[in-house]
Amino acid sequence: MVKAIVLYNSRTGNTKKVALKIAEGLKVESHDKRNIPDLKDYDLVVLGSWVIMGRISFGGARYLRKVRKKIAGKKIALFFTSAGPDEIHWKTENKVPKTIKEIMFESMERIVNKNQNVTILPERFYCTGAIRMFGQDRDKIGHPTDEELEQAKAFGEQLKELLED
Repeated sequence: MVKAIVLYNSRTGNTKKVALKIAEGLKVESHDKRNIPDLKDYDLVVLGSWVIMGRISFGGARYLRKVRKKIAGKKIALFFTSAGPDEIHWKTENKVPKTIKEIMFESMERIVNKNQNVTILPERFYCTGAIRMFGQDRDKIGHPTDEELEQAKAFGEQLKELLED
């Protein structure tokens, strides 16, 4: 039996909500960046963070570098949450426009697999939402929605099926 865990970095609680649903679908435990357990007995580590201005947050990058030291030889699945829609394109260093989704997953991969010693699964999940502007009623906007949380749970269930094959 394959053993898995979900680890996340959350600032406002949105990434935590998604992480908990992925863990529910996988039927495993989840931990935030402050409570990362010893990972030696886990086969799959699901890692999540959030985006700020089209990039991984500074705290998210720091958390992934910390986790990187503990995941050699593991299978890795990635997820993130974003407050902006994925249709926005940002120009990268080589002037090629990319979506937030492309930039974020590339950034996460580059950090996590710097030492080329993990297997990053092609299965990924991201949750995008409405851009929050100053002065708006925060109770009426924001994410994740119930539908997005169900999609996160389904992602966890999909990972569970993959691991059981």
